[in-house]
Amino acid sequence: MFDIGFWELTVIAIVALLVVGPEELPTLARTTGRWIRKARGFMSEMKDELENEVDRGKALKERITEESKIADAHRALSETTHAVSSMKKGLKEVVSGDLLKPISKEARDRVEPDPETSSEAQSKEVVSDTVEKR
Repeated sequence: MFDIGFWELTVIAIVALLVVGPEELPTLARTTGRWIRKARGFMSEMKDELENEVDRGKALKERITEESKIADAHRALSETTHAVSSMKKGLKEVVSGDLLKPISKEARDRVEPDPETSSEAQSKEVVSDTVEKR
């Protein structure tokens, strides 16, 4: 923890022996041991709390990710529902409109022919003209 070697501890013990004296040295050692034990316990407790908070943070991050995926899915579902209801409304308008009523002959005659259909008719006419010429 503090990276103190054997010789450093020896020097500290000799200085403590000279300063405190031989009678009070065991009491000082016990008191110092208690303080070190309390400090280690405090550090261990703080380390555990920090690890718990990091774990809670990871769990919260995962939950936020899941919630954002769910929100995206809800948004997509809402857009799809809106599109389907728009299509349904359009189909109802088409079905309930005039499309199912019969068209009069005058109205059919006014409708211009489809370009694809007219080109097919023209090609049939050309073929029939060439057949007649032979």
